[in-house]
Amino acid sequence: MELALANSRPYGADAVPIAGKLPTVDIRAALPHAAPTLGGLMRLLVSTYRLSRGPGRLMPVEFLQHRLWDRELMLGDRARFVGLAAQGLFHRTTCDYGWRAVADDKLIAQATLSAAGIAAVPEITGVAHPTRGLDGAAALRSIDDVVVFLRDPSQYPLVAKPIDGVFSVGVIHAVSVDPASDTIRGVTGATVPIPAVAARILDYRGGYLIQRALLPPPELGRMSGGRLCTVRVLVLLTDAGPVIHRAALKIPIRVNEADNYWREGNRLGAIDLATGEVTRVMTGKATSLRRDPIHPDTGCAIEGVTVPDWNDLRSLVTRAAPLFPGIRTQSWDVAITDHGPILLELNWGGDLYLHQIAHGAGVLDDAYCSHLRTCGFQGRLPG
Repeated sequence: MELALANSRPYGADAVPIAGKLPTVDIRAALPHAAPTLGGLMRLLVSTYRLSRGPGRLMPVEFLQHRLWDRELMLGDRARFVGLAAQGLFHRTTCDYGWRAVADDKLIAQATLSAAGIAAVPEITGVAHPTRGLDGAAALRSIDDVVVFLRDPSQYPLVAKPIDGVFSVGVIHAVSVDPASDTIRGVTGATVPIPAVAARILDYRGGYLIQRALLPPPELGRMSGGRLCTVRVLVLLTDAGPVIHRAALKIPIRVNEADNYWREGNRLGAIDLATGEVTRVMTGKATSLRRDPIHPDTGCAIEGVTVPDWNDLRSLVTRAAPLFPGIRTQSWDVAITDHGPILLELNWGGDLYLHQIAHGAGVLDDAYCSHLRTCGFQGRLPG
């Protein structure tokens, strides 16, 4: 379980994803693979330098992270791939920073959705915070409150997460409680003493919320080994209304607490926006980045799967997006459940890297460039 990480925030004031720094890549291992495909080391250096100065500001380590030397995996114009530096600039152009708290604070975001009549949100059963609460949820103010809550078998399965958390850091996904040993069992099979979990939850100053765990629909559960998968949906809030730009399916493997792609072994699938079909599946990074259409735990094909209730998911996201007008580039996490799509959270801007890896193409296409210009971006763009 991720208890050891519960007190850490993965990025700072600039809100740059992936720990606020460039991704970690073994450059020495990657160069022998990359250089020959571009005609040698010098040409590789020239190419990566030009990309770092281009519209996407893609740093050399990001070139390697995306495996951009491999034309069988990464397609199209390399100049349309976006690095972290440009991503931060683009998000600050299209999103009001004052709205960041609305997206990051899961209680505020869910209250906004619920007030607008959107019922497709998780059931919050408890709020662990000195002062905050939610109607219908247990107010957990002390260690004893949390311990009593966690010892109640009727609360399981559950998911506990920091109210202001990102990247699933600090997430606790528990499937059952064992009264005899006073432990909870996580979705990965790990067991942790309840007092230790309670202390960790209460120690996090931003507070925790506890939700009823969601279950996948049978057709998706067979592929995923019973694990919940979510869709990351990139939405551009235009003057004509919300436009879904890209979508990717996040698929966890058995040993991981959550489905975030940064957890080693998880899969990421490109979704065809018209049909909801998963068209290709990726895992790894840099030299290990590869296409892998089969789920390693179940042996079931991921590629070719159609996301259940796809049209309902599209309608749900486009209905919710206008409720956050100060965030014109939105990244939604939507759970695919046995009760239809459920909105888990909204990300301010969000990580464009996921869509580039999944689809093998840079995000900076004509539609995204038009979105940036409409929002007032004055810099150089492709095309």
